[in-house]
Order: sequence, then C-alpha cells, then structure tokens
Amino acid sequence: MVSDSWALVMQLTSQVMADSHYFRLCVLSTGLSILLFWCLNVPLLFFNFFPTWNPMESWKIQKGRYETRDRVAWMVLTVLVNQTLAMIISCCNQNYQGLLDAGVKSGMSAIPSVGDLLWQIPACCMLYDAIFFACHCLMHTKWLYHNIHKVHHKSKITIGISSAYFHPVDYVFSATAVVLPPILVSDHVLTTCLWMIVFMFETTNAHCGYEIPFMPSAKDHDFHHSHSFYSSKEYRFVTMGAFALVWDRLFGTKEPVDTWWAKNPNGITKRMKAPIEKDGKTD
Repeated sequence: MVSDSWALVMQLTSQVMADSHYFRLCVLSTGLSILLFWCLNVPLLFFNFFPTWNPMESWKIQKGRYETRDRVAWMVLTVLVNQTLAMIISCCNQNYQGLLDAGVKSGMSAIPSVGDLLWQIPACCMLYDAIFFACHCLMHTKWLYHNIHKVHHKSKITIGISSAYFHPVDYVFSATAVVLPPILVSDHVLTTCLWMIVFMFETTNAHCGYEIPFMPSAKDHDFHHSHSFYSSKEYRFVTMGAFALVWDRLFGTKEPVDTWWAKNPNGITKRMKAPIEKDGKTD
C-alpha cells in the first residue's frame, strides 16, 4: 500500500517536471488555493487558542466562544484528507485530458487581457453564488443533511478551517460550484488561478468568525452554522449563498437572519445557550 502510494507520488512528480503545461493546468490552481488556505488559517487557529493575543478579538462574532483542541484536531485532519483528495483528483490523467479536450490554455500567447479579467472574475462570483446556492439547498434536504452535510455543521463556532471541514463527498460535490465558473467564462488557467484566490479570501472570511471592518459581513454565515440545521424549521434554509447573498435576498432566506440579528444585536455570547443539535433534534 505504501509502496503503491509512493509510486503514484513519483509518477506525478516526474510528470510535473516533464510537462509544464500539465503543471499549470492541474497543479497550479489547486496547489495555490491550498497554500493560501493555510497562510490565512494558521493565524486564525492560533488566535482561537490564544485570544488575549488576538488584535481582532473585539470583532469576534460569538463573544467568548472558542473551538476545543479536540474538535480543532479532528477538523484539521479532515481538512487535510479533503485537500489530499482534491489534489489527487486535480492531478489525475482523466482531469488533465478533460481540460485538454475542453481547450483550456496555459501559455502566454492566449493569456486573457486585463479587460477580460475585469468581467470574468465578477462573472465567476455570480456563477458561483448561483451554483453554490442550489448545491447548498440540496445538501440541507433530509437524507443528505443527516448523512453527509451534517459534518460541516458540527462546526458551530466558525473558525477559518470550517470552510474546508466537510464530509469528503460533500467537499467534492461543493467543489463543482468552485471549479465550474472559470471553465464556463474563460479558456485560460490564469482566470482559474485568480478566481481561486478571490474564492479563498471569500470563504475564509465567511467562516473566520470575525466581523472585520471593510470586509463582507461574516455574521450571516456564522449564524448559518450556529442555527441552521435540518430539524430547525425556522432556520433550516437560511443564508445559503455566498458573496452578496443575492439568491437569499430573492428567495427570502436572508430575512429570518436579519430579524434575529435585530433582536439579538450582540449575537451568541458565552453566557447564552446556543442551539444544540443531537441526532437531528434540537435541545
């Protein structure tokens, strides 16, 4: 088993070294997103355990509430498994051939202009919001929530790594909302790489647990993690989208969250009993 895994690693390494086109198409965007993920989230993990050293503590949404060491250890392990899976899928020959068949380019001759990127990246944001909203709503249906998506919702106090803390099936399924937009709007890997940077900042901000000035509000998605689960009839489907929550506004799934925040401007605090889900029921 170990020898087979090592042989696969060596095969992929030799292929990367021999084919720069393969590297740019299959390795660069995924590797860049994983690297950026940990650059953003290692400090957030540190601040979860040492809040007195945290310059952002006054912006924390759930005041005085932190994830435990055991929970974080399991979350980190799950994230590493998911990211390894993502890298394997990204680097496999089937993905490479599929990108070649789709005509995706990586060279300088076909690089998109600044003008192209100025519409392609916003288009990726809008497409992602729509696809993710649909996928996320599907994951909040009874069977999929209890058997797959519930893993993600075990993170009730959001920290940055919550953004990749999924059941592996959920992680791969949700990734379709991330990888499809740049393929639909562009035929060059540069668009994909820039989109992945934007996405990584967006999803980390949404799960960071802090209401950071001049950044998109993280309060709505923090509420989604603390209150939205299948057994909650009132909040089963709330703030299901991303970015400006366009589809939540259209379908009215943001209004219950706005109402709750109006009644509870301080959010969930250490002394407040937050909703607890056990075996699909609310205590």
